[in-house]
Amino acid sequence: MAEAVSWCADWLEDHRVDHGWPEVLGLDDTSLHQTALALRALARLRDTLHEFGPGLPVAPGVDTTSLLKRTESMISHGVHGLLYHRRPSGAWGWRTYVDTEPSPSKTALCLLALSSVCSGIGAGNTPTYPDELQESGGVHGEVRLRRLPEVVTEARQWLLRNHHRWETFVEDDKDVQGTAWEHMAYALGAEAVVRAGSNPRDPRLSRAWRLMDELWDAEAGMWNEPGASGRRATVRAVYSTVCAYRAAIDRLARIGLDAPGGSDKVITAEIRITSVVLGAGGTIVLGVPDRESPVRCELSQRLFDLVKVLHDGPAGGLPTHRIAEALFVAPSSVPKYVQRLNQAVSTAFGDTPIRLCAATSADGIGRGYRLAGR
Repeated sequence: MAEAVSWCADWLEDHRVDHGWPEVLGLDDTSLHQTALALRALARLRDTLHEFGPGLPVAPGVDTTSLLKRTESMISHGVHGLLYHRRPSGAWGWRTYVDTEPSPSKTALCLLALSSVCSGIGAGNTPTYPDELQESGGVHGEVRLRRLPEVVTEARQWLLRNHHRWETFVEDDKDVQGTAWEHMAYALGAEAVVRAGSNPRDPRLSRAWRLMDELWDAEAGMWNEPGASGRRATVRAVYSTVCAYRAAIDRLARIGLDAPGGSDKVITAEIRITSVVLGAGGTIVLGVPDRESPVRCELSQRLFDLVKVLHDGPAGGLPTHRIAEALFVAPSSVPKYVQRLNQAVSTAFGDTPIRLCAATSADGIGRGYRLAGR
């Protein structure tokens, strides 16, 4: 098996193209599908090599140290390729080099690959992939600098916001002329967002889980594929569904069956708020980097009042007692309202780590809070 793995690594190394790997050998066009699959496999190989430790022979003339070095080089190549084709919205299109509509399946595949890359832990419990700014985009507009955990978080957000586009569908994928794939988008999307840190009990995943449950064929002992021509049990439906269920089981084992939600710290990053606009009816409009449109968040009157007090105050923030006086509450209650505000904003962003209100202890203020985006 070790020799076979080494041979596969050689093969992938020999057949790279400019921005990843192709759908068909001999073509220079990068395939997001094949690049994502290769990248996810390489990330798993990297993690396994770290577990084995350095210097272990795996094939004639090859040990874990040399194979790990080559594997990490290919991972870097695949990451740069996927980031090159990333859209400003955080999604990926169904074709490379062409300005097509965003594809839920391609976005899920890229999310699975990139979250695998940045979730690896090596010697000394340190991340195996550097957490540094990298170029994102380029094929579709302006190049932006992003950290890989931010890319993972924003792709997960995009899939959750657009769950209606994949939760009950199979998506055709004619990536390269002469090839035709069909992705079980309803299972692929669910697996991707859960692997990237979402709670399987998120209400936006409920229709996908319900569909997978309904597609079980007890007589065949397999899962069916949904389709206009009728349901049929297939191996790919089984594989996609089991992968999604496995992701849910693994996630619930980490966070607990009763957990209200949360994300893995390893593969998420807190989103930075760049602007705050007060709207009518308890609504605030929040701007964040690399998002095509701002996010609207509806708040209770008390939480909206908290935002307004901080928004109208100094940019450096207000001391806790001043906030309490403005809200007509006890100073000890202010942290509770801050927590509720940040939770409401996080929910609006798809349960993403994000803080609109942060603690501060600037000179002249003492302990208090400030508003992000000012």
